[in-house]
Amino acid sequence: MMGWVKNSLVRQLDEVAARRHRSALRAEGVPLEVALTLAKDSRPRHSPFQQSLGQSGHRDWTQLRASKRWLDENDQDKLDLVLTSLVRTTRTKGAEFDIQEVTNILLSKSELSSFPSIQAFEHRSPNNEYRQGSRADLQRCLAHDQVRCLKGTLCVGDSFTSFGWDERLLLNNQGGSHHLSTARRIARELGVKVPLQLDHEHHVLDANAVHFIEQSVSLIVVPYPDLWDELKFALRREQIPVIPGCFRAPACYGDEAMVLPLSLRSDSATSAAAYLRSCGFVDLVDHLIEDLGAQQMRKKRLN
Repeated sequence: MMGWVKNSLVRQLDEVAARRHRSALRAEGVPLEVALTLAKDSRPRHSPFQQSLGQSGHRDWTQLRASKRWLDENDQDKLDLVLTSLVRTTRTKGAEFDIQEVTNILLSKSELSSFPSIQAFEHRSPNNEYRQGSRADLQRCLAHDQVRCLKGTLCVGDSFTSFGWDERLLLNNQGGSHHLSTARRIARELGVKVPLQLDHEHHVLDANAVHFIEQSVSLIVVPYPDLWDELKFALRREQIPVIPGCFRAPACYGDEAMVLPLSLRSDSATSAAAYLRSCGFVDLVDHLIEDLGAQQMRKKRLN
């Protein structure tokens, strides 16, 4: 009997100590359930972004959208609606550019992320398409059946994209990257103009939307869907609110990266966001502010 009473008292004391420890951690901004979840996961918290060719080498904020959303009467942030106004797009049918203006390409058999610029890709080794770099070589490259952006040819699949925060003109190509980049190099060396024509979309960040996001939410990038799920459950066990919805991160953050949105309306969510950043997770809001600044500086230069 005395042993049972003693064990019961020990359990009660342990529970009191655990509650005090949890309270102390919370006072320091450490959500215990989140910390325990992260302690079991040794994978990198983020992949450093480096500008390069291809879809992983530029930040495309049009891709930051809710892929799934469920109604919640307590959702005051309406993040999915805010994101629809984040980027403003201007579309031009049959826009004309010279081949030298193309400074980024989307797809290739080569690993584009290993090339920091179109010039680096032009001088890849080996470059079997270059041969002698003659006019005949230029014409042969341009005649390749996967080069579909020449003026006077009709192509439905390919298009141009540009961004207010990124000075490069992106060719959304379905193929032909080796022949097009070699043609670009030869044309420059020979001083030859090569007119291109495709539909063009130009995207700019809406400053009001960016500032609203900056003041109202943190957008934590979680590279792995399973960890994203586990962190959501851990936050809820800590009674920390998570904005409802399923939000995909832009492709440059990883093929499976998800966004964990936390509202700055809640002190506990604000503290949790700060803790996750201290653990090495990226907050998309920082990159949005950075790109808005780059867009505004570029606009000043052009004006």
